[in-house]
Amino acid sequence: MKKRVMIVGSGFRGFCDALHLMKNPDLEIHIVDSAPFFGGVMHSLDINGFSVDKGVHIFDSIPVSLAETVTEIMDGKVHEIDFVSASAFNNKVTEGFSLPDLNSLDDTAIKKQIREELLALARNPATDAPATLEALFDQRYGKTAGRIFCDIFRKVYGISADEVEPTAIAQTSMGRLKFLDDPDMLDLKKDPFLDTVLAARRKAVGKVDDFVSIYPSDGDAMRGWCKRAVTWLESKGVRISLGTKISKITERADTVEVETDKGTFEVETLIWSNDSLRALGSALNIERDVDGLQYGTPMLFATLFTQADKVRDFTYLQNFDPDQLTYRSAASGRFSHQVREDGVSFVTCECPADVNGTYWNDTDKLAADVWDEIRSLGVVEKDAELAGFDVKRIPVSFKLARLGYAAAFRDFHTDVASRHKRVILRDVVPFFRRDIYLDSAHLTNLVA
Repeated sequence: MKKRVMIVGSGFRGFCDALHLMKNPDLEIHIVDSAPFFGGVMHSLDINGFSVDKGVHIFDSIPVSLAETVTEIMDGKVHEIDFVSASAFNNKVTEGFSLPDLNSLDDTAIKKQIREELLALARNPATDAPATLEALFDQRYGKTAGRIFCDIFRKVYGISADEVEPTAIAQTSMGRLKFLDDPDMLDLKKDPFLDTVLAARRKAVGKVDDFVSIYPSDGDAMRGWCKRAVTWLESKGVRISLGTKISKITERADTVEVETDKGTFEVETLIWSNDSLRALGSALNIERDVDGLQYGTPMLFATLFTQADKVRDFTYLQNFDPDQLTYRSAASGRFSHQVREDGVSFVTCECPADVNGTYWNDTDKLAADVWDEIRSLGVVEKDAELAGFDVKRIPVSFKLARLGYAAAFRDFHTDVASRHKRVILRDVVPFFRRDIYLDSAHLTNLVA
């Protein structure tokens, strides 16, 4: 008789969990999700007849084995993404680089100070564990660059770097520092310590890994992949129950009883692949509000329509200028192969904003100002005309760990692990797709 395994969550982590466990013919896999659709945040929105991703959700830098599976699910309808990225800071755009480039600073004295502080750190690296992200920036980049990175962080995420755990750096594009031309950066990177914290543009460094980046080419964006993934998984024997809310989880001697609004299920193992610990705590009757120690960045998500031939041929641009509106702008319509017969396509812009602030309450003004900004940044040509727009208010986008979150999570994890042997909650939540995929491979050892 097969061992029954329930995976809670149909996002990318839940998918990867199922993908690895499917290799064991003795397992019967059931994916459950409260959402009415598969894929979590990867499931695209329907906006004016276009399928629009909620941000940039490319299969970015994934292992070849995963790319082969994605390609199989899509019946070969994928195309490789040759990243054409850029970043902006101090009203200047750096081509081929998606991290903050402090080389665009006009004050050479500041760059000289950054260099001196970095060389001092290389001679005597900090040994104390940083208590905050602000402290981590200082330990990695020195006080001067650290202060600039703190300003950038607040612009993008809407919270001070001294209020969040240092691990938050893994969710940012601020894990490396560039503040000089590429040859000078490469020269500094000869130092072992500086090599771990400094960056140069990829073209200057050369190929650094064997990962690939692909994207669906069927014209339905990531939503197309989500739909096909359901069909593919079900064809492999995986049961999928969407729109199913779990109310109670009770562990018996040999099974786990899972009560839902669609009925009760008995399984031998339950794997929690959902990011809501509040929901798990409620179902297990564990009173620890770990989710309350997360900060959710408010974001205004603008979809701007214009002629496709007026959109720059690129993937995305990340704007780190604290005085500007946009954070990440993407040529989403172009790389998802969505162009109407009249030639209209779209770009998307993620714009950090204050809830109930000026732009939050006046999305028409936001769209007009963002359009002016992305024209000045070269995302679209200066003579491009705005053919329409849609702005969605997203109260919670990026989730960042406030101070105290790590300790609260460890306590919660200990509670679950000690009281529920058949409920698997992993103590690490990877952020990048390749890391999620590789982490899921460890489940084969946990579910025997």
